[in-house]
Amino acid sequence: MQLVTVGNTAISLPRMPIRTTVCAGATLITLDGETMPAMAWAAKRGLNWSTVKMRRMRGNNWQQALEPKLRKTTFMSCWRMG
Repeated sequence: MQLVTVGNTAISLPRMPIRTTVCAGATLITLDGETMPAMAWAAKRGLNWSTVKMRRMRGNNWQQALEPKLRKTTFMSCWRMG
């Protein structure tokens, strides 16, 4: 495990994935010209890692998954009573 510090928070990253995965915390992500592990980006942006993982599992790209102000929807938000 690797220890990364973001602000005042220390994050221990899992090992790099052996194969291509949808969401691995140690995956290096470049946003706005800065490269950091995905877990470090989540911490820097004030997101729970589980939130980022679920966004990735639902098909969002890394930039969308790491967006702190992503619009909130619920499972039934598009349902209509009629």
